[in-house]
Amino acid sequence: MDSSFRISSGAVSDRGLSEKRPQNEDSYLEMSKIGIYAVADGVGGAQAGEVASQMAMEILGEAFANRHDGDDAETVMRTAIEQANVAIHQMAHELPQLSSMATTVVALHLDENIATIGHVGDSRLYRVDRDGNLNPETDDHSMVAEEVRAGRMTAQQAENHPSRNVISRALGAETTVDVDLKTIMVDPGTAFLICSDGITRHVSDQEIKGVLTFGGAPAEICEYLKNLCYERGAEDNLTAVVVKIAATHSIENQVARSLAASDTEEPTIATARSSFENQVTDEDEGELLELETGEISIPDTTLELPTEHVDDSETISIFDEERPQPVTLATPQNEKTEPVEVASSSSKPMDDSFSMFGDSGTALSEEEKSGSVAKIASAFAMLVLGSLIGLGIYHFALVPKPADPPIDQRLSVMRTDDIAFSSFEKNRRNVDANPEEYIREVPPASDAEDYYLIGRAYLLVGDFPKARLALIEAQKQIAQVEPANAKILNTDIATALVLTTDPTIQSRLKLELDAVSRQLSNPNANQ
Repeated sequence: MDSSFRISSGAVSDRGLSEKRPQNEDSYLEMSKIGIYAVADGVGGAQAGEVASQMAMEILGEAFANRHDGDDAETVMRTAIEQANVAIHQMAHELPQLSSMATTVVALHLDENIATIGHVGDSRLYRVDRDGNLNPETDDHSMVAEEVRAGRMTAQQAENHPSRNVISRALGAETTVDVDLKTIMVDPGTAFLICSDGITRHVSDQEIKGVLTFGGAPAEICEYLKNLCYERGAEDNLTAVVVKIAATHSIENQVARSLAASDTEEPTIATARSSFENQVTDEDEGELLELETGEISIPDTTLELPTEHVDDSETISIFDEERPQPVTLATPQNEKTEPVEVASSSSKPMDDSFSMFGDSGTALSEEEKSGSVAKIASAFAMLVLGSLIGLGIYHFALVPKPADPPIDQRLSVMRTDDIAFSSFEKNRRNVDANPEEYIREVPPASDAEDYYLIGRAYLLVGDFPKARLALIEAQKQIAQVEPANAKILNTDIATALVLTTDPTIQSRLKLELDAVSRQLSNPNANQ
């Protein structure tokens, strides 16, 4: 977080007083250093709701902990919540004990004065601005809330409706989830409340406005809300995270100086300008709009070329900043187009040995010249014809033809167009078949897939600390994986990371793996 704003926060989570809910299935996130706060209300009974809410918080926290500078917070939040949905849904289908688990989620990310809010379910986020106005920033995804928004039910009827706890959207319920997202600008003096429905069941909106404007510390406000719920029965698990934004003294001083300066100085208006504009003066502006084209000229040092080979478009004029006269570059022409220099009458006579018409000093008649030319042309034609015949005989009769390469009769089968994916799947099967052997014989990891596979192997043998280290390294290098495989691998890594941090899930995973191992070793046991 930027030091221009001072952020304070507090949180509370409690199972409440109801005997129907002996376990607290709520979870929350409070990571002030990276500015992420969230609440998740798990559903599913037993400990399934607790697992779902913890997975959502783990994946969301990991996503923002690994967020790079410049990454859009709204995109990171959407991706993290969607990945959490996939991971929870997948685990709910793989483990029978967790088959009905799901969770709500509501999250807040703060970056200076920019607040990003993500939301699925009926957990809520309230904002009170510095003027004391209450702003509900989320709309419940529940059956009764949708009826109220459609005008078929009043808010008073919804408060006591028997289906008020039935949510219409949750993480893990379907293969995909629609996430509500928004980004708003906030001012110093703003306060947020992120809470599960265990709070809003007993505390009205007006009371929330009162406690957020009360002026106490966030931890004190959370404790007050808990006690208020206890006084009114605390029928559900209750969780609240309170976040307050205040300006540091440096910001206050800057504002004061700006206000003082505005009384004596004229306002300065700045407009965006390109680097090119900075190099152009007002005098040059008109000249740049209409450049003069220099005349095309060929220096005396160039060869006198035939006019049909001169291409005006290849003459390049170069102007420097002081606008000198154009410099003309002559484009080199192909050597074959150079004119043949013919000796004039004043040149030295050609040597007699190069004359095809006898003595250069003897004048020949027209008939003699014609006969000589005809004889020479005929002889030259015969010579060419003989050469062609000889080459044909040599090529087709004397030169042995290379033997045709043997035809490979073997059939080749392409299992998949994605060779990298096929290799990765093969290695993953090797890991699952014998993780101990894979750990012993695997070469040093070099990319995200290698780190994931070694992390998976450590996970299967129960060495969770080493598994977590390898999986985190795999997550850091995920950008190097081909896009076709990156999404699937990222989801697997996120799911596996949750397993490395929760002892309850680890014990259940061990029981499931032991049961599968016994079934494979004794396939007739269930018959």
